[in-house]
Amino acid sequence: MKKIYLILSVFAIVFTACETDFDVNADWEETTVVFGLLDAAKDTQFIKISKAFLGKADALQMAQYADSINFNKSELDVKITRINNNGSTDTIMLNEIRTLRDEGGFNDSIVMYTFENFEFESNSLNQYTNFLNANSEYELLIKNNITGNYVSSTTDIIGSFDFSPTPSKFVFYNSTYGLGAYQDLDWIPVLTPKAVAYQIGVRFHYKEDNVIKDLFWSQTQLDETESSLTLYGRDFIRFLENNLSQDNSNREFLSIDIVMTLGNQKLKSYIDINKPITGIVQERPQFTNINNGIGLFSSRYTREYLNLPLSSESRDYLINNSGLNFQ
Repeated sequence: MKKIYLILSVFAIVFTACETDFDVNADWEETTVVFGLLDAAKDTQFIKISKAFLGKADALQMAQYADSINFNKSELDVKITRINNNGSTDTIMLNEIRTLRDEGGFNDSIVMYTFENFEFESNSLNQYTNFLNANSEYELLIKNNITGNYVSSTTDIIGSFDFSPTPSKFVFYNSTYGLGAYQDLDWIPVLTPKAVAYQIGVRFHYKEDNVIKDLFWSQTQLDETESSLTLYGRDFIRFLENNLSQDNSNREFLSIDIVMTLGNQKLKSYIDINKPITGIVQERPQFTNINNGIGLFSSRYTREYLNLPLSSESRDYLINNSGLNFQ
């Protein structure tokens, strides 16, 4: 019996609905792989579209060819339609952009489809507004101009959101609590009803031997019932110790960003299903919300506080007591 390999792009996890399973020994069938998260807080939106493939050769060899994982240039028409509350619609055609991935065993080329959220002409007076808003539903439609194959999906949009870091300077150490000092983050979840998952991260910007670098400290995912998070100093300094070598490198602290990302129900389901398996049963359910394809089309909202300084005591500790060669 001949071996036939099914390879998906490394930018999409293999996931299908329960009623849509793949038979790797079946005749070839076009399979479109979609991964897109619309973010109303961002200007440029990106959707990655690739394809699965069947072949009789070695899988790793086949993966080196761009046409094994990418559709040809201009082969796809990709558009997103906004369905307004009154039933009217507005449509944007997406632009095809080809770029390169950093590394991996697959061919280096990546095809993204993009549009600008903040450059949508809202009326005949040449007034512009955001294309994405929380009061509308959005349909993705992909047409293959060669085969006539159609792929579609829909999502809602998470609206505007805010949270407040207290205090406004990042604190992980003070003379009263030592490394037991903490940074509080508070928000009001009821103001963003379509968000059911929250995740906070801290981006630490620094310079190492005159090269600008950053580290990202990601927190545990929270749900819609929670409205605050406390970041403790000892956890933060342990994160730095685990990610910075204690060598002779000269380092300089630059700034900190606090990033809050919200996800809707479809994104939460995708994340939950693809968490690492820790139990005895190794089978996992599979998830896709792409019609006539596989993947994820959903929404998130990203709110960032950029370029926060450290409190004076925290900065002094980093320089004088951390042992990580900060100057």
